[in-house]
Amino acid sequence: MGGVVLDTSVIIKAVLKPGKWLPGSVYERELETHRKSRLLIRLLNEKGVEVLIPFAALVEIAGVLTRLVSRDLAMEVVESLRATRSYRIVYEEEIRDHVIETALSTGSSGFNTYFIAIAKLYNATLITDDEPMSIRTERVGVNTILVRKTGTEELIAKINEISRE
Repeated sequence: MGGVVLDTSVIIKAVLKPGKWLPGSVYERELETHRKSRLLIRLLNEKGVEVLIPFAALVEIAGVLTRLVSRDLAMEVVESLRATRSYRIVYEEEIRDHVIETALSTGSSGFNTYFIAIAKLYNATLITDDEPMSIRTERVGVNTILVRKTGTEELIAKINEISRE
């Protein structure tokens, strides 16, 4: 069965609806991304697809959700990710040399480099809503799904395909 690396952009957008203060077209795009992110997580769980997440993602999620909402929600989401059977937390000891190599080949930011390195190392598809990250990931030969640019039917088809690998 194929696996995926789920970027924090998708997890955060699945948890939080966009702010209504956003300009109309941006709000609509982000609301659609929120819906697709929730659908993705549900499909990954239903299909039993292995989801790889670097430990650094838990740190990023904890910080972002604490800043935007509350410490309690942040703790709830982090603990849920740790407890979900099909989610595998990848610790730095497993990937440290690959992360440095990936940073040197992509020029990506620290957190993004962890996701890209894991996707490359485990031959997994990276799912993100970060377009620059998606571009850098594709440049190193890793399959990527950019949520905002992928229609709902195509997302469903891609997850179905990954679940059959």
